[in-house]
Amino acid sequence: MPVVTIEGYLGSGYQTIGRSVAEKLGIDFVDRLILSKIAKEMDKHLAEIVDLQKKPEEKSFTERITDNLLKALEKSALSGGGADPFFGHGIENLLSSPYKDFPHNEDLVENMDFSKAIKKVINEIAKQGSVLILGRGASGVLRNDNSALKVGIYCDFDVRIKKYAKREDISDDEARNKILEYDEGKKNYYLNIFQKQPLDPSIFNIIFNSELLPEDEIIDDICENAKKYLSKRS
Repeated sequence: MPVVTIEGYLGSGYQTIGRSVAEKLGIDFVDRLILSKIAKEMDKHLAEIVDLQKKPEEKSFTERITDNLLKALEKSALSGGGADPFFGHGIENLLSSPYKDFPHNEDLVENMDFSKAIKKVINEIAKQGSVLILGRGASGVLRNDNSALKVGIYCDFDVRIKKYAKREDISDDEARNKILEYDEGKKNYYLNIFQKQPLDPSIFNIIFNSELLPEDEIIDDICENAKKYLSKRS
């Protein structure tokens, strides 16, 4: 099954679209909350998170990803190539942090380490196949992977405010403040890691405007395009 990444801004509907696409395609779904689970498990020893009595097919998606990541980290540590970016600086916690909490100071060593860490995580998850990765810079990490479908969801700022306010049952002013904070954090995240804006067209195969197209149509179109990528992974 294909690897799909979906990126967008708060209020554009990209999160709902991503979950629906994953469900419709019958593939795994990874977002910040799933990465949080992986990060917590990576804080533990391999023996504590992997039941060695389990057969491989019985492991959950999170267990499989964590297992593979820990093995990769062990190999890198044993290779004598220096400290791995997952160790130290609390990088594993940043994997699941909101964009606004990412340290955007260019002088911090953590920025370089985090860039390496998130790229390693995304690439390892993509290697498993049959997965949709929501946000986290996955489209940027996999931008040169021709077998991954990178999708962007655009929506006008004022429209996003209305959508988000209605969804969260808050005032337009509250929605505007939350969206501005989110947008700024996400922009800094992308600029730090990829030197690009979050919806830079050079990153994506296809970009949808959720203001002009109904979500159901966008979901169907993404699924149809994703199926075209099956042959590229075979």
